[in-house]
Amino acid sequence: MSEIVTRTERLIIRRAQIADTELIFELLNQRSFIDNVADKEIRTLSDAQKYIESAFFTPYDLAAPSPYIVTLNDGTAIGICGLYQRPYLEFPDLGYAFLDRYCGKGYAFEAAEALLSFVRNCGKYKALGAITTPENTASNKLLAKLNFVLVGKFELVPGMAQTNLYVNLLER
Repeated sequence: MSEIVTRTERLIIRRAQIADTELIFELLNQRSFIDNVADKEIRTLSDAQKYIESAFFTPYDLAAPSPYIVTLNDGTAIGICGLYQRPYLEFPDLGYAFLDRYCGKGYAFEAAEALLSFVRNCGKYKALGAITTPENTASNKLLAKLNFVLVGKFELVPGMAQTNLYVNLLER
């Protein structure tokens, strides 16, 4: 059984495992993920497994900010929610993505709120960031609901469209 990080009434947030390969393959190839996050160029199940090893297992091994798998209480994997250390931010940022068929049901808010509570309680970070495109209305609303404050816009890559930068000071 994989290690559970936290849980809610409807969800379990746990460490990834190789058995999550199909979830990662489907999630990272959804048009919504490619449009709102990036094309991670995951073209095969083998690519998805390598992605899990590098994007999930490596941060776990380093005790670094890490992404996690979100499942329903019955174990059905529905998405990811976690922390990422971006080279351009001094603190980790919150990231999440869910299979389209599970969107609009409050799962992203529930998972993110539970993860924020977990992070606050561990006391390791004083603040978290979050980035999203200005056009991603759902994420912008979700971040505001989670008490993230829009602090500015910047270009992740020169010539790329502006990205919103949010901060949550993790006050207890």
